[in-house]
Amino acid sequence: MAVTHEIDSGRGWVVAFAGCLINTWTFGVFYAFATALEQMVAEFDASLSGIAAFFSVTTFLFFATGMIAGPLADRFGARRLVAVGAVLMGGGLWLTAQVESLFAGILIYGLGVGLGIGSYLVPLSVATGAWFDKHRTLALGINTVGIGLGTLTLVPVAEWLIRTAGWRSAFELMGIGSAIVYGVVALVSFRPPTPPASVSVSISAARRAVRRSEFWRLYIAGFLMSVALFIPFVFLVQYAKEQGIASSTAAFLITSLGLGSVLGRLGLGVLGMRLGVLPLIIMCFGIQPIAYMLWLISGSNYVLLLLFAALLGVGYGGFVALSPVAMAGIFGLEGLGGVLGVQYTSAGVGALIGPITAGAIIDATGSYTVAIVGAIGVSLIATVSVVPMWRIGDGAPPVAPIRSYLSEPTVWLVSPKAR
Repeated sequence: MAVTHEIDSGRGWVVAFAGCLINTWTFGVFYAFATALEQMVAEFDASLSGIAAFFSVTTFLFFATGMIAGPLADRFGARRLVAVGAVLMGGGLWLTAQVESLFAGILIYGLGVGLGIGSYLVPLSVATGAWFDKHRTLALGINTVGIGLGTLTLVPVAEWLIRTAGWRSAFELMGIGSAIVYGVVALVSFRPPTPPASVSVSISAARRAVRRSEFWRLYIAGFLMSVALFIPFVFLVQYAKEQGIASSTAAFLITSLGLGSVLGRLGLGVLGMRLGVLPLIIMCFGIQPIAYMLWLISGSNYVLLLLFAALLGVGYGGFVALSPVAMAGIFGLEGLGGVLGVQYTSAGVGALIGPITAGAIIDATGSYTVAIVGAIGVSLIATVSVVPMWRIGDGAPPVAPIRSYLSEPTVWLVSPKAR
C-alpha cells in the first residue's frame, strides 16, 4: 500500500522538475555550439564538415549511451548515473577548452559531453515516468520541456559569452556550471517506488520491442527525422550570418527554435485528449518538411527564418515529448529503460550522418540549397514511414491507455474512433 500511495506524490514532481532543470542547462549549453562555429572554423582552419563532427559525434554518443544507461537505470536508479554525468560533462567541456587540434577537440568533447549527457538522458526520463500514473503525461512533458527552455533562455546568454570572452573561456565556465547543476540534480534524483528491474529484464523488454513493427516504424522515422533535424542546429546561425544578419540576431533563431519546442512539448498534450498520442506524433512529423520548405525560400528574410525555426521546434519538440508516452503505452513500463535506450540510438545515428554530410555538401558547393533540399526529402520520407501508425487499434495489437494530467479520462494512443 505504501508504494501505491507514493505514486504521483510530491517527490515525483521533484524528480520531474529536476529533469527539466538538467535538460534546460544541458541543451542550452549544447545547442550554443552553433554560435561558436565561426570562431572554431577560423581557429582550427577547419572545414564545416570537420567542425560539424564535434556536434555529430557528441550527439551520436549521448543517444547511443542510452543502450547502457537505460538498463542500468532500471536496476540502480538515476542518481548514480547523473553523478557520473557531472564528472563527464563538466570535465569534457573544460578539457575541450584546452585542446590545440581539431581531432583532440572532437575526441574530448565527444567522449566528455556525449557520455555525460547520455548518462542521465534515458535514466531521468524513465524515473520520471515511473513516479507517475495519473499525471505521467504532464510529468514527462515537464521533464522534456527543459530541452526547449534551454535553447530559449540559455543560448542567447551563451552566444554573448562566446562572442565577448571567446569560445575557450565560455566552455570553461560552462564546464564548471555543468558540474554544479548535475551535482544538484543527482541529489534530488529520488528512486521511484516501483520495484527495480534487473538488467536482464530491461534487455528482455528491448528484445520483445524490436520484434514489433511499431518499434521499427518509430525507429526509422526517428532516424530520418534526425538526419534532417540536426542540420539547422549546427548551420542555421552560420547561414544567417552569411546572409548579412548580425551575430546576436542570428543566434536568436536558435532561441526561436527553442520557443517552438516549448510550445510543441506543452501544447500538444491538450490536443491528445481528442486526437490521441500517435496521431499527434504523425502530425509532428508532417510539420517538419513544411518548415524546411520555408528555410529553402527564406534567403535573407529574417521573418521567414524565425517562422521556420519556430515551426521546426513545434514539430520536433512535440515528438520528443510524446514519444516516451507512446513507448510506455505500446511496450509497457517494465524494462522501459532498455526499450528507450535502443530507440534513442535512431536519433544518434541520424545526428552522426546529417550535419557531417550537410557540411561536406556546403563545403563542396558553396551553397546551402542542396543540403536544405535533402532535409526536405528525408523529412518527407520520415512522415510517410510513420503514417501507418495512425491505424493502430484497427486490427493491430491493443495498446494501453496513458492517463492524462488534464482530467480523469485517459489520453489514448489512438484516436477516439479507434477505441
